[in-house]
Amino acid sequence: MPIGQLIRDLRKLKTWSQVRLAEELAICAGDPTGAPGRDAVKRWESGKVIPGRHWIEHLSRVLDVSVDQLAAEATLDRVNRRAFLGLSTLALSHGALASEMAASIAGRDPGPLARVQTTHSADMVTASLADKASSANLRRWTLDGDVPILRVNAAGILAKMPGQTHASHVARVLTHDEEVRRLYMTAVTSRVCAVDWTTAGRIAARPAAYGHRADFLATRFAREALNPGDSGARWCSSVMLRQLSPMIGRSPA
Repeated sequence: MPIGQLIRDLRKLKTWSQVRLAEELAICAGDPTGAPGRDAVKRWESGKVIPGRHWIEHLSRVLDVSVDQLAAEATLDRVNRRAFLGLSTLALSHGALASEMAASIAGRDPGPLARVQTTHSADMVTASLADKASSANLRRWTLDGDVPILRVNAAGILAKMPGQTHASHVARVLTHDEEVRRLYMTAVTSRVCAVDWTTAGRIAARPAAYGHRADFLATRFAREALNPGDSGARWCSSVMLRQLSPMIGRSPA
């Protein structure tokens, strides 16, 4: 959940007002009559401002929550804030690549899709440009593409097509193609949990090794499991939630 919502929920769990939380933080920081003040708490909880490391450490102490969890939530909020772009804005930043991809797909040329795994944003724009014939080409490549990169890119674009009409096909590909599943789950984990590619791959491959972060990871995947614009991300998140479920609620405070 956003760090502002987390702060609000923990404050209410203690039955504190925003003023009381501000007072406790000021005492913790060694300045009983100074910052942060109720207005700062209000801005944090509304999501208008993300608390910095200094206040995260004091929030951790007064709210009895792991500083690592608060820091992770703050980092993810910053990533999401930077990444929050409408399709029109995404088209401006990814338009040239998406146009090239869409043209190659329509022309039955899998070459550009076989070079490197495409980003979530580029897939979204490419999907918005693809027509019915292109969808048929993508479906074929998910099944008989020569390399995993081609198959996962084709699946990624299909998963984001308007109307989500290819959701069942994408689910079947992810279920039966181990290489596509590994690449797609790594990409989803990296994006959703704001971790680097190597760490994302480890989490996706062995979630049990990250039991100490199960609550945090489950919160991230639970949100993505409801993503209406990416059937592949929904499928991957559901799988991760199933694997994390035995560890949820056991993470250290």
